[in-house]
Amino acid sequence: MKETRTRSLIKTIAWRILATLNSYTVLVMTQDGITSSNLMKAVYMNITGFFVYYIFERICTSIKWGVVD
Repeated sequence: MKETRTRSLIKTIAWRILATLNSYTVLVMTQDGITSSNLMKAVYMNITGFFVYYIFERICTSIKWGVVD
């Protein structure tokens, strides 16, 4: 499977938006004072980012636009 440059660019932009939203969400949800450790925030971001990226890739794989045989 080969992708067009346009598909790669759209996927990159979409992923950066999702990754930024994931980071923002984790940072907002961990401002409770209990989870104030920066290390724990980074761990939470990586764990949630892993799942968000997995779902993102599965969705992108199911979309056939921009795929060249």
